[in-house]
Amino acid sequence: MKMGFGMGGLEEQIIRCAKRVAEEFDEVTYVEIGVGEGTTLTAIASLVRESGKKWRAAGIELVNGYSFNRARTEEVALNRALVINFVTPNGLVVRPPWNVVTVYFKDSQSFLTESWQEPIQFALIDGCHGKPCVILDFLAVEAFLVPGGIVMFHDFSAEQFGYKQPHCPGGCDVLGACYELGLTTGKRAGWKQLETMRADRAQDGWDMGVFESIKV
Repeated sequence: MKMGFGMGGLEEQIIRCAKRVAEEFDEVTYVEIGVGEGTTLTAIASLVRESGKKWRAAGIELVNGYSFNRARTEEVALNRALVINFVTPNGLVVRPPWNVVTVYFKDSQSFLTESWQEPIQFALIDGCHGKPCVILDFLAVEAFLVPGGIVMFHDFSAEQFGYKQPHCPGGCDVLGACYELGLTTGKRAGWKQLETMRADRAQDGWDMGVFESIKV
């Protein structure tokens, strides 16, 4: 199953992770920060749908976000027989519909802290990769993630340190953010690292850090 930008070599590993979440819960809310062309968003929505569980997928993106392509997102959703909506929340509380993919146009931190109130079972943090943004995105997701839920961090590769980001002048530092949060050191209460998914560089893939919320 095809995934999005920088996911080369991660496909089977992501499929396995999505199936694990679908098996764990009776219903799954998947949240993705950074939609791009919607390929990963719709792929994971399709995988959870195949499980027969109650599901919904929420992508968070800026209208003119880096790499975002609305037409392409609509196309891949159509190809996967998914209903997709595009919503500008305007600060109102949102309740994403079930069995639908919804893309919300707002910056992730404002959206999750001002408009979101739903439990999350599965999330991908793949927006701005600067350390400050990654930390804030995680904290916003963490507030709603249920025990047993999983968060994935894309671009979890040491060699990407300092890569230019449109938003954060310090550049990419996903690993540094996860270290500062205590996720990679085991110091953050209620969390454990499940794995580092290794991508295929020859396919322009970049690694993924995977962490699980656990009961304390």
